[in-house]
Amino acid sequence: MNKLTTLSIDKFRNVAPTTLEFRPGLNVVLGRNGTGKSTLLRLLSATLGAEEGLRDDALEVRCRIAGTALEVEHTLSCSRVEQPSVSMVSGEFVSETLSVLQRADTFFIEKKGQPTRRFRVLPNDIFLDGEEPQSRVDRVFPGDPIWSLGLALMMARPDAESKALAQEILATRIVGAYRLDEGTERLQRLMELEFELVRAGYRVKSPRGPEEFPQSFFTILRGPVPEGTSETSPLAFLDRAAAILGYESAAARFDVERLGPAPGQQVVRLNNLRFFFKKPGEEVSHDLLGHGQKRLLSFLAYADASRDIIIADDLVAGLHPEWIPACLQEVGERQAFLTSQNPLLLDALRFDSVEDVRRAFILCERASGDSGTQLLWRNPTHAQASAFFAAYEKRMQRVSDILLTQGFW
Repeated sequence: MNKLTTLSIDKFRNVAPTTLEFRPGLNVVLGRNGTGKSTLLRLLSATLGAEEGLRDDALEVRCRIAGTALEVEHTLSCSRVEQPSVSMVSGEFVSETLSVLQRADTFFIEKKGQPTRRFRVLPNDIFLDGEEPQSRVDRVFPGDPIWSLGLALMMARPDAESKALAQEILATRIVGAYRLDEGTERLQRLMELEFELVRAGYRVKSPRGPEEFPQSFFTILRGPVPEGTSETSPLAFLDRAAAILGYESAAARFDVERLGPAPGQQVVRLNNLRFFFKKPGEEVSHDLLGHGQKRLLSFLAYADASRDIIIADDLVAGLHPEWIPACLQEVGERQAFLTSQNPLLLDALRFDSVEDVRRAFILCERASGDSGTQLLWRNPTHAQASAFFAAYEKRMQRVSDILLTQGFW
């Protein structure tokens, strides 16, 4: 799996310039309320191409992604520029100047530790070698810039070496970097999902895009066109939710609407999605579950959609303590960035070395000075990590207690 190794922030809101380092497994953001923990998760998600909540922010950030074949350094720059504009006022054309946010993505590609290529992706242009006119190609695909870059390189440079590099670049994408909010918003958006099945494939109506809905749904999309007025299907993440919540089974149910004049050309729309949980003598719709149960269901659906990474705000809020190990098991080998005020989650963390400790925690603080309030985000110092790991190795205190004693939390 691809891993995010560092995030450098040169300019973003009132955050002090910093470089954060991460470990491949669980990373936890710690800090008091108002120190920017959720904002940091949003920034991580935005840097990886998924978070839409920071579209109006000027920023300059840089991250490194370690893939199987390549390492990619991605610089994301969003700066305000003045652009002329003409509008109609009272029947007359009026010239004005608008301040707009202009985005640029620069990628440095390294292979086996050696710099290979530099690319620059702009809203309408992609530069494949430097920024000379002859290296420019049109940007055909909007959205994730690294996806746009890989496809542009493959189409513009048909030689075998360029195609192979394009495939390796596409393989470094961190897929599913959306942030799980601290409530049930993701579950509510999931229930708006619609599919249209046709003979040659399917279309999706989603609040975001196909990378945000659970992969289990592909079992429905690849199956036969359903008969009748409803379609009921088991899904892998629902099976896991049912087992944790104490039900025997669970299934997704769509209403089936048939469109088109002829059976061979008919389009079938699946909408009005609901989840049902069953045990002897009882069938419960998802909307009758308690808040903690919905939170668990929301996380399991989110994890089923996120191939490489988990970014979750207050992951275990509202969950029964017995469900926390199941959530961590669901994370598996993926890299994760979590916030939590629950000591039970922190107590489940494991560490192999001082350096492992140093990279596992991001400490968020708030400082006031002559220039105003600043957010300070940092890894623990080597001395702090050493003191923590020495206490951790003694196994005499829980992780949450060590964090409190050492002043991390």
